[in-house]
Amino acid sequence: MGQFLSRTAIRFASSVDRPILRFCLAAAAVGVAVPARYLAAAVTDYPTNFPTFFVAVMVAALVGGLWTGLLSVVAAGLIVRIVWMDALSATETAQLATFCACGAVIVLVVAALRLAVRSGLAAEERFRIAQEASLDAFVILEPIRRGGEVADFRWTYANPAAQAMRPKGVSTLVGRRVRDVFRDATGPQMIDRLKRLLDEGGPDDLEVMRVIDGEERWVRSSGVRISEGLAITFRDVSRERRAQAALRTSEEQFRGVANAAPVMIWISDVRGDCTWFNDAWLKFTGRSLEEEHGRGWADGVHPDDLEPAEAEVRVATQARRPFRAAFRLRRADGAWRWISSAGAPRHDAYGQFQGYIGSCFDNTEVIETTLELEARVIERTAALEASIAERAKTEAALAQSQRLETVGRLTGGVAHDFNNLLTVMIGGLDMILKRPDEVARVKRLGEAALAAGQRGERLTRQLLAFSRSQELKLEVVDVAGLILQVEPLVRRAAGDAKTLVVEADPKAGSSRVDAAQLEAALLNLVVNAVDATPDAGTITVSVRAERLADGQAGEAPAGDYVCVAVTDTGHGMSPEVLARVFEPFFTTKEVGKGTGLGLAQVYGFVRQCGGAVTIDSQEGRGTTVSLHLPAAEPDAAGAVTPQAAPAADLSGLRVLLVEDDASVRAITEGALLEMGCAVVVAEHGPAALALLEVETEPFDVLLSDLVMPGGVSGVELARAVVQRAPDTAVLLTTGYAGDRLAAALEDLPWPVLRKPFRIEQLARALAESVRA
Repeated sequence: MGQFLSRTAIRFASSVDRPILRFCLAAAAVGVAVPARYLAAAVTDYPTNFPTFFVAVMVAALVGGLWTGLLSVVAAGLIVRIVWMDALSATETAQLATFCACGAVIVLVVAALRLAVRSGLAAEERFRIAQEASLDAFVILEPIRRGGEVADFRWTYANPAAQAMRPKGVSTLVGRRVRDVFRDATGPQMIDRLKRLLDEGGPDDLEVMRVIDGEERWVRSSGVRISEGLAITFRDVSRERRAQAALRTSEEQFRGVANAAPVMIWISDVRGDCTWFNDAWLKFTGRSLEEEHGRGWADGVHPDDLEPAEAEVRVATQARRPFRAAFRLRRADGAWRWISSAGAPRHDAYGQFQGYIGSCFDNTEVIETTLELEARVIERTAALEASIAERAKTEAALAQSQRLETVGRLTGGVAHDFNNLLTVMIGGLDMILKRPDEVARVKRLGEAALAAGQRGERLTRQLLAFSRSQELKLEVVDVAGLILQVEPLVRRAAGDAKTLVVEADPKAGSSRVDAAQLEAALLNLVVNAVDATPDAGTITVSVRAERLADGQAGEAPAGDYVCVAVTDTGHGMSPEVLARVFEPFFTTKEVGKGTGLGLAQVYGFVRQCGGAVTIDSQEGRGTTVSLHLPAAEPDAAGAVTPQAAPAADLSGLRVLLVEDDASVRAITEGALLEMGCAVVVAEHGPAALALLEVETEPFDVLLSDLVMPGGVSGVELARAVVQRAPDTAVLLTTGYAGDRLAAALEDLPWPVLRKPFRIEQLARALAESVRA
């Protein structure tokens, strides 16, 4: 009861542990003592002055501590002196002095007790917090005696971990007896152990098996005798014991397997010291396990090989990665043998590195053999490299010869066609110059020369497509008409030794494609067919309309298509070759006769157009390559031929003409003058920029070639002109932009007029650029 009261008082004091509150409570205690003194005077004839103030001093010291208690002694003494002691006699002076001395002693004693109790409470609180957070169980038990003998024990404290281990059906351990909680053999066993600990004092540390809720549990426990009974700490180690048993079983099994293995096996720790070797290693070295432990095994390694092998192990250990090493190891009979060793890092259940486990095997015969063969390989490699170099030289010469033959065959046909066109143009112009006054004759000859020039334009476009220098331009094309248009060039590619048959159905329909790329693809397929067809063979080019279902032609969706097929009567392809024909650089032709890019380019072009390519081929029965192009309506965007626009009135239009070719510049200038334009001429970009510096009157249009000498292209000139005068229209012309500028034409903000162009096209383009 006293302990409870003291704890309550101290806790109350702690709750008001602020200076202002302490002094207020001390003043209140002294203030209460004053009416208590008057009350004592009312009920007794001879009241004393100080008893009620002793109580006030004790309360003040308990609540506020040393200085508050001393202050209350001084305050009480002053109040008694002023109120009840008018004239100090010797007796009253002695009483006042005695009160002050006794009060000071009381304050010192109470303050000391206050500190002691507060320290005890703080320690008790820390103990409670630690035990509630502890993973180990902790209990305090007191003995129960009968007739002077210990008959049982009762739990007076149990932390949460201990409560968690109580049997089912028991609400709490605190206040319960051991025999009441454990009614089976476990109860008497626990009481016997607790009696011994109570007699001996402890501490003890032991593992015991207890049956709790019918389950065997191993408990690790330690206890010590305290004044109130026994303090016991324990925890369930059943899982650890099972894990240790499983580990021992696993280790025994591993050692059994490792000792039965025909290879040498070892284990090392984190420091690199070896802790175990199997029987195969010990038999090989003829040494005991104790001799090989740590770095003892290194005594058997050849001195020249030890440092390189250990260096490899050190590097691997720093990176925690597997390693391989080779070294010579002395066998039990004294012979040096080459050993190949491989190690892998091992880790515990928490992922911590524990060292390495590895295996070794005698590799002497093999090494003496990856050495004998090495000399042979070096010799054979040198010979093979020489042979490869010679073959590469031969292949390069053959490839060059084949390329020259192909170019020669193509350029021969092109030269033939161009000579025919030039004959028409030169002859017609010559005849016009002889008799220029015969209007009908001049018109007829001029129309023939114009038609020849237009044929030359188409031939140039086909050559650019064949060399893959033409920029991509999708448009709706009459496929059959296009095939018939390029038939002469295809026949040139086929040569005179093969029969070429063209079957183009005029009702096959149109498709949105790049016409130049389609022409190039057709030429590619015909050239492949020629190479695959023996002399006197037949090559057929057909165009027809078709309707495909899903999956009928590769990835092409169901719908209407235009099919362009090239069929040959050649040797055909095997299934293995057929499966790889679209792979880039795959070819079945002899070395130097093909790059393996042709069909891959055809496939890519057709897929970009939304179509598919299929091949039907059998060995000995020829091949058919079909291009399935999505059908497009003839009147779709891009398929309609633009109607001739009314002649535009360009009179007074001020044009800056920039053209490096003198003949083209003269023709273009004459045409512009006939249109009524005012023309200022420059030969190249720098000259045009110089004119802009001196010309005061602005230009309406810049008409410039795209590719010119002088270091300034038409695009760069146009940007400079527009920067100076933003209202100036720009029209660019080009015959061939080249790889550097062709890719950028699609992004230009100005129109581009292709050469050769007719005067009507020039006038229409100028009018459109001015209106824009």
